[in-house]
Amino acid sequence: MKKLVVVALASMSAMGIVQAQSDVTLYGVLDGGITVSKLKGDDTKVQMSNGNLYGNRWGLKGTEELGGGNYVGFVLEQGFKMSSGAEHKTGKAFSRQTTLKVSGQWGEIGLGRFGGLGSDLGSYSMLGGTPLMTGYSILGDMYGSFYLTDRYDNSIVYVSPNFGGWKLQMMYSNGVTGDDSKWSRNGHYYGVGVAYDSGALKTNLIYEVLDNKNKKQIDGSNYKATQLLNLGMSYDFGTIKIYGAYELAIHSPLPGVDWKKYEAGTDVIPPILQSTGKGANFNAFSLGASAPLWGGTLMGQTQYAFGKIKDKMNPDISGEDKFNTFSIGAAYVYPISKRTGLYSYGGWSTAGKAAKLVNDLRGWTGIFGMYHRF
Repeated sequence: MKKLVVVALASMSAMGIVQAQSDVTLYGVLDGGITVSKLKGDDTKVQMSNGNLYGNRWGLKGTEELGGGNYVGFVLEQGFKMSSGAEHKTGKAFSRQTTLKVSGQWGEIGLGRFGGLGSDLGSYSMLGGTPLMTGYSILGDMYGSFYLTDRYDNSIVYVSPNFGGWKLQMMYSNGVTGDDSKWSRNGHYYGVGVAYDSGALKTNLIYEVLDNKNKKQIDGSNYKATQLLNLGMSYDFGTIKIYGAYELAIHSPLPGVDWKKYEAGTDVIPPILQSTGKGANFNAFSLGASAPLWGGTLMGQTQYAFGKIKDKMNPDISGEDKFNTFSIGAAYVYPISKRTGLYSYGGWSTAGKAAKLVNDLRGWTGIFGMYHRF
């Protein structure tokens, strides 16, 4: 019987019926630690924290050669909380990313659910300009002063070939959380970005729009389109790497706010954060650096934002509509093997004028943890 199988496979191969085998990889990250934190007006908390440096995940990815330099591939990635085993996002089997893609010398096209170009999430993020990016804590990372996009359903992306270090990407979501309604009632995402990588020098310029049409259906407010322009840059001198980032946000939610807890209904939205659709206009800046130290990497960054809240939901609390935020964070990562490492982090954040009413923006945190990749 075995001889017959061998002969049959050899015959099929000779006829060109047997194609190249698919390449499928199982991968993942476990990341957990202990966090001590205190927000303004709240008690000091000691908690087991999940995904501080890297989001906890497991996934499958694979490619198959189609011939002529063309490939088909996929990514299925699920997030979870290591401390409890709970889903990262309730109700989604692969909450972090689901992508079917085709690529070749002409570029790449991907379909599914993945992060926006300026989100720092998933395969198609172009965001740069800070060493800590969005890791560890809002109290000190890029989220402290920047409003960044998220993962979106029903998306399509195009990635151009590399032209002398330059790369162009375009992305569209037909419905960020669903496209079952009439097109004019779904929320859409549009993004275009260009990046340059010469090895030592890396830059990115990203323009994104969320039209917020889906939000109009919730409370009837005339939501304005959120527009985000992000510029990031870094240069590696060998002994030290420096970073800089800038964001212009128009009709945006306030930065540095843990919106997920309000969306989950665990906390009541403060009046200053409630919106009639105009949001806030602001400028955000970040400066950072990283350097090798004692076998590991030391990183630090600071960010500042200032702007004006366009909504005036509750003028009885404060007549102030201008705001500012400032935060600083530092981390040290020490690899103890190719797949495992230890890290420590400290962050502090404050806010002024109208943003003083948001306790999420004022406080400190310290983290010690460990990660393992497989």
